[in-house]
Amino acid sequence: MNSFVSRSLIYVGGLFTLALGVVLLINADVGIAPWDALYVALSDQIGFTVGSWVFIVGGVLIFINSLIMMRKPNLAGFIPIVLLGLFVDLLNLKILSFIEVDGIVPRWILFMVGIIIMGLGIAVYLHASLASIPNDELMLALTEQTGWSIGITKTLTEALAFVFAFILNGPIGAGTFVEVLLLGFLVGWFDKLIKKINHSSSSEPVVNHS
Repeated sequence: MNSFVSRSLIYVGGLFTLALGVVLLINADVGIAPWDALYVALSDQIGFTVGSWVFIVGGVLIFINSLIMMRKPNLAGFIPIVLLGLFVDLLNLKILSFIEVDGIVPRWILFMVGIIIMGLGIAVYLHASLASIPNDELMLALTEQTGWSIGITKTLTEALAFVFAFILNGPIGAGTFVEVLLLGFLVGWFDKLIKKINHSSSSEPVVNHS
């Protein structure tokens, strides 16, 4: 399969996986990820769908990232936020709209499944090395400028989003704090795992059947 086509499929699959994690966290209702809490707060207070705010906030971040990196805005960043916004609205308003979870234990189980899926989705789509979601481009920009690990800069950017979500009375709960502490670690862990798997695959000897 063509390299670009396979990378594109991995990319779209990663974004869909990320959107799935986001929607599961929203339905768990124990506190959602800071960026998502920000989108929900803006949706509740101003209007438009959560997916629409993924696009709007992402558009603003594209220009903020260009200032940090001191380069032209990465307009390709609009591709993932359009896809992610569509996936979030499709899953949240249509495909998974039937989800209703009662009881604290089931809610936390759904939350943990969601956050793991989010971490996997972020690591997978980043591995495709195509346009980054502006939120994650901010993480990568800080990594490049500071030399810190992806895990650290992801935690820092999540904390920044948390502050804005809190100010706007977003759906913050105990799960939000867990997400701030865990998502950076999960992204870093999945990133290393994917690289290790790829390294192992590329290191396998080629068997000559002739």
